[in-house]
Amino acid sequence: MTATQEHTEAGAQAVKAQPASWRYTKPATDAAALRDIEHDLRHLHEKAEQIKQAPQEFHPRLVVSDHVRGSSVLDKIADSVNHICGSMWVFLGITIGIVAWLFLGNFIGFDKTPWPLLLTILNLPQLSIMISLQVSANRAQAASDKRAIADHETLIALHEMAKQQIDILHGQDSVLALLDNFASNDMPGRQQEIQHTVDQILAAVGGQPQPAAP
Repeated sequence: MTATQEHTEAGAQAVKAQPASWRYTKPATDAAALRDIEHDLRHLHEKAEQIKQAPQEFHPRLVVSDHVRGSSVLDKIADSVNHICGSMWVFLGITIGIVAWLFLGNFIGFDKTPWPLLLTILNLPQLSIMISLQVSANRAQAASDKRAIADHETLIALHEMAKQQIDILHGQDSVLALLDNFASNDMPGRQQEIQHTVDQILAAVGGQPQPAAP
């Protein structure tokens, strides 16, 4: 076995030995998900070299947002806040409530123009809403980074297999060129010699040689 074959076999074994680590599991916290991304980025070159050694053993991974969401209490609260704040029903309810307040405040008299009570109620949760939006943005960015790493690994495997296919096609072209050269240059002058050899073989084994072609 050559050194190249040993190197390729070692790469294939390395790829097969890590199937569990190539499947995403839900992290304990959002911070753990970010640490996993940093770890993948630091070892991206090593993973790429393993994939290049045995691209056919690589298995593409599906990455969804849930893979970077933590399972702690705070992360579950963040999930609930993001789900509620991102709901169209909440948006419609708040919009209709504000419009109704603007008219009913003056009509009933509980909050007349310039609606100080309404403005106070709307301004109080702004800081919390901005923080929740940033948390959502951070989670979206983490999921995007995970997908980028997974796509990069898949593209490396596809690129290596494409190069192998091109090498195979080049080898086939070389073989076809040799056959074409033999058929166009060597065969016409050696047809009689080949036929004479065949006749001798048939005579030696007791067969009847076929008549030579005119």
